Amino acid sequence: MAGIGFELKKLFRRKGLFASLREKLAEGWFDALLKDLFAAEPVQVTQVPTLPKKEEEGRAARTDDKLVLDHPLTVADLGDGDRSAAGTVEPLAGAELLHHPSKGSLYLNFYYDLGNVKPENMPYLDLLTDVLDELDTPAHTAQQLNTLRSTWLGDSRAQLDLWTGRQEGSPCHAKLSLCLSLLERSLEKAVEIGGEWLYDTVLTGAAAEAAYARVVSQLKLRMEQLFIQQGNEFASTRARAHYYVEGAADEACTGVSYYHFLCNLLEKADWAALGAKLDAVRSRVLQNAALTVSLHGTEDALEKLRTLLPESRFAAARRTPAQPYTQPLTPPVNEAFIIDGGVNYDVLVWPMERRSDRKVLARVMSYEYLWHNIREVGGAYGTGMLSSDGVEYLYTYRDPHVKESYDTFAKGPAELAAREYTEKDLTEFIVGAVSEMDSPKKPNAEAKELDRRYFCGITDAMLAADRKAMCSVTAETIRAQAADLADRMANATRVAFGSKDAVEAGKQLFDRIETL
Repeated sequence: MAGIGFELKKLFRRKGLFASLREKLAEGWFDALLKDLFAAEPVQVTQVPTLPKKEEEGRAARTDDKLVLDHPLTVADLGDGDRSAAGTVEPLAGAELLHHPSKGSLYLNFYYDLGNVKPENMPYLDLLTDVLDELDTPAHTAQQLNTLRSTWLGDSRAQLDLWTGRQEGSPCHAKLSLCLSLLERSLEKAVEIGGEWLYDTVLTGAAAEAAYARVVSQLKLRMEQLFIQQGNEFASTRARAHYYVEGAADEACTGVSYYHFLCNLLEKADWAALGAKLDAVRSRVLQNAALTVSLHGTEDALEKLRTLLPESRFAAARRTPAQPYTQPLTPPVNEAFIIDGGVNYDVLVWPMERRSDRKVLARVMSYEYLWHNIREVGGAYGTGMLSSDGVEYLYTYRDPHVKESYDTFAKGPAELAAREYTEKDLTEFIVGAVSEMDSPKKPNAEAKELDRRYFCGITDAMLAADRKAMCSVTAETIRAQAADLADRMANATRVAFGSKDAVEAGKQLFDRIETL
């Protein structure tokens, strides 16, 4: 390789660089270099499958050992958690201006309240957020406006946000959100570009209709791909829709119902009517809905925003007060959806009032029962239990089974209730559960989380109480909750995405079966 090193040095001399490169290329020098660096002869590996030996039958398909730390955390190390920065609220230009002090990048979020939107219009608003990138404004083409956004803004996106609040009655807070990240010196351009993008995009006409046909077709295809890749997400979304409003709205805008919505649009292909509908829905929301403008930045940025908003597109003389979003819930149905791909996603969902200590139970179920029985023995790629606002559920990911996994689910509560838990076990469970509250977030995610806490009425005292409840879990707590879990799971809702063969083998588990 000494000769090659000398030749490389020659190539990087300034004089005659390109002439030397062309000469070496013509001589085949680079081919010789690759041949010397890598194997001259190809290597072929042949794998011959063999049946398991007699003594290996019945063993787990794989075993995954736990990571052992030299100095593991204890419950006493967890403390009370960090306190969030105090914010201020003031009225401005018909909107509510929320400010949290921060340094460095600036985050500017606009939240339009959707409490007065009819449920049947929510999918149209979600579609609106997907087509904005493709459409022109009177002043700029879509490409020009996207270039301006990339030049002046670090990130810019429109989306729907759905949150279940901690206020009385657990209201659903639904928002049409415009989220911008930027440098402070770009604040004026951000307000200008954001207003044009959201308010002035042309939603009718030939160009818009062509964009609708293209985007809706792409969205349908993408959902079909995601059914195969992330079927557990769609299954849990479908089942959760029966139990609380956030779940119902989420399913209408991202789940199987939204897929049917897209299919219906493609079948009708009335893109002119779609444009008129989007224009009408957008106008009602932007002109009338309560608006909260959230700024995460310095005091100087706040002062500048106070002068910019009254003269911007976001200003309005009068807006409808914010209110919780409501939507009728449908009775639970056990459903299976047949998809391509040869893998299955099984979900079991039941209603559960919010209790932070059950996150420890979810961790025990995930790692002390499901991990071994579903993943190691059953051969699924992933599995777990999740406890969130309004529901709890078990799931499998890329699972070779349907019926067998539901049978395994049913045996879990009794096994957990009969176990003994040592102090070391409890420490691992509690530290793992609490660590999810303390997981590091990027600055934009931290800003978004502060906004969510504001709308949902979440205080530092509430978070400290959640933390204390998790740290107070005992072995008796886990056994009692596990024993109670059997009754809840017996009346839970099953939703599976899977292959035709696996679904047909477990068809007695479902009230209806649909091919997607």
